[in-house]
Amino acid sequence: MFLIRKLSTSLIKLSFLSLFFGVGSFAQADETAIAYVKVLNGVCYVESGGAERVLQVGDPLYKDDIVKTRNQSSLGVSFRDNTLVSLGSNSSLKLNNFEFDPDNKKLAFAVQLFEGTLLYISGIIAKLTKNPDDDLQITTPAGTISVRGTKMFVRAE
Repeated sequence: MFLIRKLSTSLIKLSFLSLFFGVGSFAQADETAIAYVKVLNGVCYVESGGAERVLQVGDPLYKDDIVKTRNQSSLGVSFRDNTLVSLGSNSSLKLNNFEFDPDNKKLAFAVQLFEGTLLYISGIIAKLTKNPDDDLQITTPAGTISVRGTKMFVRAE
């Protein structure tokens, strides 16, 4: 009985330590996250560093990630400044740049819609920036849009 109690206590300590250190490294990795997946319908993907993986609600997204939806799927993403971006079916969007450091006046939002549909709802960056033509851009196959409003729908073919 003593051995079982000792083993059980050791396993609990080991579990606690792995949780403690695991959470620390996860939080550190998330410091570079620029956005998070908030809503998923169907199966959606992210291409990051040449590898593609299936997305789950809560997954972090990083600069230069390409998020993709397939037929009958859609995706909602929330950026750190509360900018919201939704992608419809058969869409592909690259997260080119995102900076949100108002104290140092570093504000930037730049995405590239390769195909599909995008709904954009501006966050705090749109209110704080003094130069929306350079700081807030959505690039499509037809051209670049500088964001000045709070809501916008874009379709790229």
